Amino acid sequence: DLVAVEPKDENWRLASASAIYASELLRRAPVMSLEEAVADCSVVLGTASDHNREVRQPRVTMPALEPWLKKKLRAGGRAAILFGSETAGLNNEEMWLCSAVLRIPTAPDAPSMNLGQAVAVIAYALSRFKSEKEVKRSDDPLLEGRQAADLTELALRAMERTGMNHHLSVAQRRLKFRSGLMRWSMTRADASFLSGLLKRLMGEG
Repeated sequence: DLVAVEPKDENWRLASASAIYASELLRRAPVMSLEEAVADCSVVLGTASDHNREVRQPRVTMPALEPWLKKKLRAGGRAAILFGSETAGLNNEEMWLCSAVLRIPTAPDAPSMNLGQAVAVIAYALSRFKSEKEVKRSDDPLLEGRQAADLTELALRAMERTGMNHHLSVAQRRLKFRSGLMRWSMTRADASFLSGLLKRLMGEG
């Protein structure tokens, strides 16, 4: 399910002219904000090389991706792979919305791949995953992006009312809390409990 996240080039769909079999895929791809694109996803994997930044999220390599995803989504849910632009990759704000960083193992003297190669390698690997027709789903699934966004806004109101973290800007508080939610593997039931607690403490529930 390809989604274009706020493309900078208004003629981005014309890229299909040089991409075999891509014209229909690009024609159907919706344009969304990043929040909209991951609203129904419980896991978001950002793609980045390790040579030019430090990230706080756990790292997952391609060989370990299938068992990692099965463990994370054992109770169901959707996953998204987030790619940055060819020239700049993902910025810090976009990375902070990711549950983990996905890495394609490469030689030390070639720490990164170009965008087209990375997408092709990851798409091929995903296509090789074994499909399971029946999955036991007795556990509570992880929270989705839209629930994480709602809980983040509630936490921001709580911080504003209590004066907590006022040394940070609103944008910094939002990213700090949201990135924590993505790393903590919080379930939907956990999020509902925390949401109810915050509302009760603030007299909203």
